[in-house]
Amino acid sequence: MKHELNLPVDDRDLINLKIGDVVYLNGILITARDQVHKRIVEYFKNKKDLPASFKNLKGSAIYHCGPIIKESNGTYQIISGGPTTSQRMDDFENDVVKILGIKLVIGKGGMKNLDTKGNKIAYLSFTGGCGAIIHKKIEKIIDVEWKDLGICEAVWILKVKDFGPLIVSQDASGNSLYK
Repeated sequence: MKHELNLPVDDRDLINLKIGDVVYLNGILITARDQVHKRIVEYFKNKKDLPASFKNLKGSAIYHCGPIIKESNGTYQIISGGPTTSQRMDDFENDVVKILGIKLVIGKGGMKNLDTKGNKIAYLSFTGGCGAIIHKKIEKIIDVEWKDLGICEAVWILKVKDFGPLIVSQDASGNSLYK
């Protein structure tokens, strides 16, 4: 079944997502890789404030991606942004989901430790090799946080339209293509 979801989503949206469904997203999502996940958890444990832009992510999506970015005169353009292997974030993802209130995780390869049922979230797979078409799905780069981690590791806050096709590979009922 095909789903077009507007971010942020709520639990009702997730109940309808089943393994193998195709999803397209519209709204605000963020990119985040290893170092961002680690930093979010460290900030939380040390009671440090996260960037203000993170406060509006409840019900949104986190995309495991290290985009190739072109910077020109203070503006940014994503050249390519394919998915990163999600397993690298597995040790941190459940905590990050709870801290940020994320409802969708996007990446490739699935996540062994992701508690989709307990966290009421879904994991959406994006085909590797699709990085070059991503720029067509991004309406705007809204902001960037933590550039000190490097351009690929920074958090890119993106407004997307028809972002996909994404495949539901771990659903909110705890089912998984990877088991």
